[in-house]
Parts: sequence; C-alpha cells; structure tokens
Amino acid sequence: MKALLLSLTLFALIPFVHAEDTQSKEAWIDTNTVLISNSQSPDIARRDCETTMRILGIMSNDKIVFRSTCESTVNPRCNYYYCFQLSVKAFVVPQPPQE
Repeated sequence: MKALLLSLTLFALIPFVHAEDTQSKEAWIDTNTVLISNSQSPDIARRDCETTMRILGIMSNDKIVFRSTCESTVNPRCNYYYCFQLSVKAFVVPQPPQE
C-alpha cells in the first residue's frame, strides 16, 4: 500500500517538472474551489482532500497540468466543523505548431 501511494505521489509530480519551463511565460488559471468536510474526524476530511489532489495530479497530461492545495478552513458553507478547502489551478501547456 505504501508503495502504491508513493508511486501515485511521484506520478503526480511528473507533470509539474514538465511545466516548470513554461510556467513563467503563461499564467495559471484559477478553477473552482471545493469544500471537503467530515463530521467525525479531521483526518478523514484531510485524507479525502489529499486523495482528490492525487487524482487531479494523475489527470494532468502534456496539454493541461493541475496544481492543487488543501488547506484547513472555517467556512459557513461547510456542512461540518472539520473542513478543508481544495483550491485548484490549471495550466494549459502551449503546444508546438503543427506542420
């Protein structure tokens, strides 16, 4: 299980290495902010948020890269006290002109 999580984490970081060269030329685009909460445990809410971050990392490819963060938050729109805010930015990687 640890090996699977480590490989998912490393796999999620690969697109960011590719996008670092072009990051200064183009801007990251803010996308939706999602609130993730749990009524019983802050650990469960945090894990759900981190799992969603990993999934977004896996969805990144050579055309679009997602960068996300999880932060503990107190928000009136949250259903429960244990609440995390998932903020996502997207970067569209410029494609070389096709001949």
